Amino acid sequence: MESLVLLKNDGVLPIKKEVKRIAVVGCHAKNARSFFGGYTHLSMVETYYAAANAMAGTRRKDGDLEATSKVPGTQIESDETPQFDEILPLLSPQSKNLFEEMQVQFPNAEITYAYGYPIAGDDQSHFDEALKLISEADLCVMTLGGKTGSNSLSTMGEGVDSTDINLPVCQDAFIKKAAKLNKPLIGVHLHGRPISSDAADQYLNAILEAWNPSEAGAFAITSTLKGTNNPSGKLPVSVAYNAGQIPIYYNHPNGSAYHQARSIGFQNYVDRPHTPRYFFGHGLSYTHYDYTNLTLSQTQVAPGANLKISFDLKNSGSVAGTEIVQLYLSDRYASMTRPVMELVGFARVPLKAGEQKKITFTVEPSVMAFLDKNMQWKIEKGDIDIKVGASSNDIRCEGHFNITEDLFIEGRNRAFSAKANIE
Repeated sequence: MESLVLLKNDGVLPIKKEVKRIAVVGCHAKNARSFFGGYTHLSMVETYYAAANAMAGTRRKDGDLEATSKVPGTQIESDETPQFDEILPLLSPQSKNLFEEMQVQFPNAEITYAYGYPIAGDDQSHFDEALKLISEADLCVMTLGGKTGSNSLSTMGEGVDSTDINLPVCQDAFIKKAAKLNKPLIGVHLHGRPISSDAADQYLNAILEAWNPSEAGAFAITSTLKGTNNPSGKLPVSVAYNAGQIPIYYNHPNGSAYHQARSIGFQNYVDRPHTPRYFFGHGLSYTHYDYTNLTLSQTQVAPGANLKISFDLKNSGSVAGTEIVQLYLSDRYASMTRPVMELVGFARVPLKAGEQKKITFTVEPSVMAFLDKNMQWKIEKGDIDIKVGASSNDIRCEGHFNITEDLFIEGRNRAFSAKANIE
């Protein structure tokens, strides 16, 4: 459950008890195999039966990929056959699909299902049935994304590459049509890469990034939709709008990427924002956290000394939750080009409603050491900015300290993260 990331929520989540009819739409929703990643036992068994194996570069003896059933409009082999459906009950008989788990956890609601669309391509032949179901429901949960693996069944994985990081054409098209029905729409994304979709951003009321949650995926997702699990996951990547924006990452060199507008004056691409779609460290909750009272044990720090950075964190909402606090440092001026900011510490902090805790990070200045022009590890004197917050773009407290002198160290002695104490 801790890996699920709530990317967007206008208040539709958690699903209210008053909701009596829920439409579940999407090819993944009745296929628990869609929860498994590319290096799982299940995926390896699927690879054995697939017509082509991307990792080994081989084909099944009778595996004529051209003769297999395809996902419409693609070269991807379809796994929607009895042969593949028989695999998971043998390997993980306890696994439920999302539709089954929704029926268990929402016993007082009518849960209906429609296929809607496949994992890739532009097939819209199943749209009408799914749209009718949504029109009759109070709310819709739609599964989105592709299939992670390393064979001819997959849309991404080792040896399975794509030039497009966005949702398939069929899924974007369905979102736009469903939005015209004016029903609350919740997207659950299942894939090895994060969701990136203009249609999802514009029309979905909530987006839950579920990645590849494995055999307990249906339980984790449904518990989060219901609210018995308050999401606490944070993005471990920066999410681009499209492939043309890559590479994009939060700790880019100072003065480059989406901070270069400070020096060249252009705020955006001509056709896109310069910033990520979703920032590194982003992740929402069903409650709200207040960061206050940032204090430092000292502001002048010798390169061999430790600095303690403390602040208070309060759950100011009405439900319990867990916040992942993030500590970033930034070297204002340096003899070498440095990252605009660096994550040097984080901590999971569970809080009851109304509860407050004090978090203290112990920082060794060597976390800011870098290789100088002579390829020596150097702790360089100068001002360091402190940023504490809920993501790399959601900074709640700021401060600074000064490293008083230079010091060269052995690379093996460099600290990589700050230790956190919660009280």
